[in-house]
Amino acid sequence: MDYKDYLAGNSKTNFWFRAKVDLIEILLQKYIENHSKKLKILSLGAGTGEELYSLNKFGEVYVTDIEKKALKLIPKDLYKERKICDACNISYPDEFFELVVAFDVFEHIKDDKNAISEVYRVLKKNGFLIFSVPAFQFIYSSHDKAVEHKRRYSKKDLKSLFKEFKDPYFNYWNFTLFLPLVISRLIKKYYKPKVENPITNPIIDSVLYNILKTENFWFKKKFKTPPGISIFGVCRKP
Repeated sequence: MDYKDYLAGNSKTNFWFRAKVDLIEILLQKYIENHSKKLKILSLGAGTGEELYSLNKFGEVYVTDIEKKALKLIPKDLYKERKICDACNISYPDEFFELVVAFDVFEHIKDDKNAISEVYRVLKKNGFLIFSVPAFQFIYSSHDKAVEHKRRYSKKDLKSLFKEFKDPYFNYWNFTLFLPLVISRLIKKYYKPKVENPITNPIIDSVLYNILKTENFWFKKKFKTPPGISIFGVCRKP
């Protein structure tokens, strides 16, 4: 979770974050499960670190972020090492990690191409990058401004950015709620920057969580999905 989401009152129990962690677990099992050894894993821009519980099942986790206060929120038993670190200057040696994850990170970085080059550098050969980014620049709105997004992405953008990687796989997520979210974001497009408030009604939260949980099945089967509010990607260093 982004630190600004945390400050706005969002919780890891919110439907969005729970379903996102579920999807991360699915992607890890699908692409990483066959590795026989414990991996060295970098969580780039870890934020408050909700996905670290899943990552620890696959190896030793190193966490980085530029926000010191966010890193302090992460329990010490969830990482081997933590560093305040810029994604454009990752302070680890070449080919150090078998897996890098960057969930909702690249959109915060002005020079995202440089950050991706750094990820490529610290990955071992045949190492994986698993990431997520917000989709569709036309719905860039007050929420994006509030959490300091530089941009939103299209699949075409990602194909260009990750052209050095092998077997790139990109798929939309949160397509069921796409239309109402697009309408909401377009209405708020020129509002003052404001982090979207969490849904507090437990019944609505449960319904929305189960909608996204059903969507996660599509990722498990690697089906192509309709346009969604986010894009998840998996690619490998040749």
